[in-house]
Amino acid sequence: MKKFLITLLVLIALGIGGNFVTGLFSAKPPLPTITVGEKKVEVAQGSYCWNGLLNSVCADTSSPPELIKNQELKPVVVPPDSQLKIEFKDEPKENTLVVNRWLTNEKTENVPINDNVILLPKEKGVYVYDVSARWEKGDSSYAFVIEVR
Repeated sequence: MKKFLITLLVLIALGIGGNFVTGLFSAKPPLPTITVGEKKVEVAQGSYCWNGLLNSVCADTSSPPELIKNQELKPVVVPPDSQLKIEFKDEPKENTLVVNRWLTNEKTENVPINDNVILLPKEKGVYVYDVSARWEKGDSSYAFVIEVR
């Protein structure tokens, strides 16, 4: 019984240690969890630059409307005036989280954010958003789409 417990503890320690080491070497930014109530919103990774322990990577993507179209993201249907919450496992630097709503393929407007929450529009329609943030290891953007009904 003691051997089993020791083996189990060693395996758990190796799993946790392996996850930690993978995080150190990772050259990809964290993905946000975006929710409206109980609904999870699908997110597309946008452009980013990230510094891992052994390498650094910069990746450039198309604009959020094109990114959503190319990755075939489906809008999450939400009621008017809903609150959308943006959470990261690793919190970005203070005051670096920015949200924009795309009005056309080239024009955006800044969306006020308070405690990682934005208020969605009252008007019915499909809306494309991008989120960007900075961390010690770099910066990243993300795109998502919602439909207000």
